[in-house]
Amino acid sequence: MKEHRQTHKNSLHSFNGWKWAFIVLVVLLVLGTGVVLNRATAPQPLPETSRLAKTSDTSFSVVLNQDQVNALSSNYLSHFLKDQKIKYHFLVGNKYATLTGDTKFLGTKVRFAINFIPERTSNGNVLLTAKGLSVGRLNIPIKFVMGYIANNYNIPKWVSINPKKKTVLLDLNRYSQHRQLKYSAQEINMAKGQFRFLITVPSK
Repeated sequence: MKEHRQTHKNSLHSFNGWKWAFIVLVVLLVLGTGVVLNRATAPQPLPETSRLAKTSDTSFSVVLNQDQVNALSSNYLSHFLKDQKIKYHFLVGNKYATLTGDTKFLGTKVRFAINFIPERTSNGNVLLTAKGLSVGRLNIPIKFVMGYIANNYNIPKWVSINPKKKTVLLDLNRYSQHRQLKYSAQEINMAKGQFRFLITVPSK
């Protein structure tokens, strides 16, 4: 009987030892986890080079495909030209961005299509350089048609046409001046049909 009590006492002592060891282990794990969480959630000092631009913290990129760009263009022009008699269209293809509309030559209205090669400028705008013109069977200089467009078409203020250089500048910086969001072009890849834009929410 005495031996049985001794064995029970030893077992109880052994159990208590494991119990306390387990409790200590749990406490250590909880404390360790708390330290890790505290370090993980604490605000980290930003490196000096991460704040070269004040708008970087409120900027994000948007990648559009060919169909999405054309949908945006169609929607914008349908609203912009809603009450205008002269209509025109801007369509992005696999190789060119094409402007189509009507022009007058020797008193006759003719349909035209100008093919442009778009490229991103260093300041995030888009420059269109004319590479070809289709005006039925007529042989009309591109400069003439672009001059007609500049003088007779209702063009957005942020779009600049230079007939001499045969270029059209889509000034996204000017477009963004009085808007809640700022836009700039990051990548224009006609071959892949990929167009990346940076959108910035101005910090107040």
